Amino acid sequence: MTGVVLPRQNIDRIRAGLSRMCVGVGAWLWGQHARFVLWLPVLLAAGMALYFTLSWEPSIIWAWGAATVVAGCVTARLVWGTGLPVRIGCGVLGAFAAGVLVAWVQAHHMPPFPDLPRRAVHLTGRVLDADAQVLRDGTPSWRVRLADVRFLDGINTGMPPLRRVLVLRLRPDDVCVPAPGDTLLARVMLSPPAFPALPGGYDAQRRAWFDGRAGNARALDDVTCRHGHAPSGLSARIASLRQTMAVRIRAALPGVRGDIAATVLAGADGAIAPGVRDAFADAGLAHLLAVAGLHLAIVMGLVMVGVRMGLALSERAALFWPCRQIAAVCALLAGGGYVIITGAHLPAQRSLFMAGLAVVALMVGRRVVSMRALAVAMTALLCLNAENVAELPLQMSAAAVMALIAGFDALRPYLSAWEHDVAWWRRIGGRLAHPLLASVLAGSACIPVGMAHFGTVQPWFVLANLLAVPLMSVWIMPWGLLSFVLMPPGWEKLALVPMGWGIGLVAWLARQVACLPVARIGVPAIGNGGLALFFAGLCWLCLWGGRGRLLGAVPVALALLSPWWGAQPVVMVSSDARMAGVVSGHVLLTGPGGHPDPFILREWQRVTGLEASVLPDDAGQGPLSCRDGTCRVRERDGDILLLLSARGPGRRSCRDARMVVNLSGQGGCPGVMVIGRFDMWRNGAYALYPDRAGGIRALSDRQERGARPWVMRPGGVGVPDLPMAQAE
Repeated sequence: MTGVVLPRQNIDRIRAGLSRMCVGVGAWLWGQHARFVLWLPVLLAAGMALYFTLSWEPSIIWAWGAATVVAGCVTARLVWGTGLPVRIGCGVLGAFAAGVLVAWVQAHHMPPFPDLPRRAVHLTGRVLDADAQVLRDGTPSWRVRLADVRFLDGINTGMPPLRRVLVLRLRPDDVCVPAPGDTLLARVMLSPPAFPALPGGYDAQRRAWFDGRAGNARALDDVTCRHGHAPSGLSARIASLRQTMAVRIRAALPGVRGDIAATVLAGADGAIAPGVRDAFADAGLAHLLAVAGLHLAIVMGLVMVGVRMGLALSERAALFWPCRQIAAVCALLAGGGYVIITGAHLPAQRSLFMAGLAVVALMVGRRVVSMRALAVAMTALLCLNAENVAELPLQMSAAAVMALIAGFDALRPYLSAWEHDVAWWRRIGGRLAHPLLASVLAGSACIPVGMAHFGTVQPWFVLANLLAVPLMSVWIMPWGLLSFVLMPPGWEKLALVPMGWGIGLVAWLARQVACLPVARIGVPAIGNGGLALFFAGLCWLCLWGGRGRLLGAVPVALALLSPWWGAQPVVMVSSDARMAGVVSGHVLLTGPGGHPDPFILREWQRVTGLEASVLPDDAGQGPLSCRDGTCRVRERDGDILLLLSARGPGRRSCRDARMVVNLSGQGGCPGVMVIGRFDMWRNGAYALYPDRAGGIRALSDRQERGARPWVMRPGGVGVPDLPMAQAE
């Protein structure tokens, strides 16, 4: 068979067409060259996300390779930096490799998890901070972070102190009021960071690894507090001040209003009752209970207005002083103090960093709020703590602020035209459109993130925010700032009582909106791939220029639909083999027993988006049948046997069985794959999925996470806390 030879003219036409296409693409990309720097945090985050999704740990050789790639890209950019392919190629590859390298370095910089005793043990430790908590049943309790923890029993006597922090929960009836700097002596039960409730679920061990936590402790008796030592160090003094402020706020405002005020003004974590927090979440007002950009903007805006009005009272200052710049610096200092007092959480840090850039821009006459400021802030936060790329606060903050800046940039000409229109109703509409657009843009951008982390959607968030956010801005936070001024002489109640009136109104609004029909819709959670697809589309919509940015709506829509495209698990088993879940129709059935673990149940409901019930003791012949402690889940190419009791399956039960999940111990069916207690102890939680061929695919947590620094060995075993060997 002879080949076909194209005429010379056709070859020249093809070459000319390709050349014109390359020129057009090059011109299109050169039109975006001013926006290339905005993609730096996106590529850094992509590299960090890749590192955390690996199922194996890169060795130091891979780290050196990533460092070499970064150095090579920087060198090539400096030497041959004028060409478009070099600029784009080196920027993309170098930033991506830098993200992987930063995440690897931070992960290997942390100390290993210690091997905690599995029995009741006496310990002593120094209090870093203490927060008053409200448990699920409504009882108050203290949660304390302990440093320099030493165990006082048996083989642990004389061992060096833990290099990680231990979180201790006191008994509800304990009379001890711990304060930063105190020394606690307690008898406790210890538990390492929890394994994921299912493969691909929330990884509490990774969060604890980067937070520096060793695990959790529960006091068995009343603890002994040794007071009298003044807090040493700036962080301890700030923690003591926060605790004192929270106590005085609750004394002036008892009940729910005081808890919310202490959260907003002193950063009291976990002080709000779960029922109240759930009502705020269902109404789309959960951001009001977390100190973030909204609160910081209100504080800085009020201080800036107050300082500028005060300077305007002086004729000399108004004529000769840079009043605007002075007011901006004072507002930034006040905002920094507010962030420190409230605990310096990640969203507040991000907002303060952007506020600092805005003040610098104002000082030099540049645009105050821009995508460049957001890019610089996100780059700094990612480099300080790479693990936050997988956490809710950073994702929510990035999505909301990016949508706000891009949305108002696109709509600014229309809003400005309405605000300066001759018709009065258009001028009023233009000003009223700002809070409405802010709620719609920020809330809509956060919907997919909420679907990924909570498995819920709150359709009424716009209505609730339109009423609650102005009330927070013009009434609640101004009285809260005034309470700071009145606290030294002890007159804070004069400001906290009016603040409580506004808080009560917002709490009432949250309850009313949460009671509306479909206020909270449970949906299957968006997976990691869908979340990455959403952020890719959102970044394209917000960071790209021209009409081509509208193409970003396609991956956003695909990400929103992704939970219904992927396969859902039909059977889930916890890592401790004490709880199993079966998806039957539109209900998640759990067992054995009627009291499932609340954390595991919430995680399973988040992934499936289903209401929960209890496995029946005796069910008929349907997709799910249970009898005598054995449940049969019928699938197209074989059944799944779920053994909940110690009896074991009979010969009749093994008929048509393709897989056996045994929670009770020994036993199974001849020639059938068995997942037993030892498999769960060794491999963690399991999830069974139907595959495309009609069979059953079993996925374990160990397969999903692999061998990573933060993945604990079977049973939660860590590194023994032994002293260093004596030098010869």
